[in-house]
Amino acid sequence: MMAELSPPGFDNMFFGLFGLFNRTSSIVGPIVVQVIISKTGNNWHGFPLLFSMCTAASLVIWFRVDVTKGRRDAVRWAAEQRRHTH
Repeated sequence: MMAELSPPGFDNMFFGLFGLFNRTSSIVGPIVVQVIISKTGNNWHGFPLLFSMCTAASLVIWFRVDVTKGRRDAVRWAAEQRRHTH
């Protein structure tokens, strides 16, 4: 889906942004889970939070993302960006 919704010619910018958020979540996620474990004293209390966040994100993606409209908007945005730079 990421490749489908990236504006043509701007793929590197959007995949870079995706990579930045991926790295950030790799750092923040374990810290949040460790804080929950430290506060509760139970190793399993951090995982319901992770499960609920993944479930919520999946539901938003499945039911709220309109890929056809996103492709159209991405192409239009890329065309506007090219006009502004030339």
